[in-house]
Amino acid sequence: MFLFPEHQERYEQFIKQDKTHPKDRERQALLYVLAGCQDLGERADLFYDFNDRLIRPENFNQVDLTSGTRSLLELAYNLYNNYPCRTAVDLFASLDELNKQLAVEAIKIRFGLEQV
Repeated sequence: MFLFPEHQERYEQFIKQDKTHPKDRERQALLYVLAGCQDLGERADLFYDFNDRLIRPENFNQVDLTSGTRSLLELAYNLYNNYPCRTAVDLFASLDELNKQLAVEAIKIRFGLEQV
């Protein structure tokens, strides 16, 4: 389920830092995506406020992201709280195979099809 060892380590760090409840699938999916994308994970504080436990969409357009990374962030926000985003077809069109896998696993987490 985790794409590489650092993905799991970063995910567990984010879950601990956020004090995410084990049944909070919305945050688990969000943090799973942030942890699995190096560009997002290294700057997670720009996209998620761990103190107030809220996404930070005001920074969405303030940071230079690749189209694939932007798609992952849109998906993560949408899985978290139904944040408006492009269609699934549009989001997946800019993802490489690894990031498609990341996105699918996040969807599984959000809808309870897979436990982390």
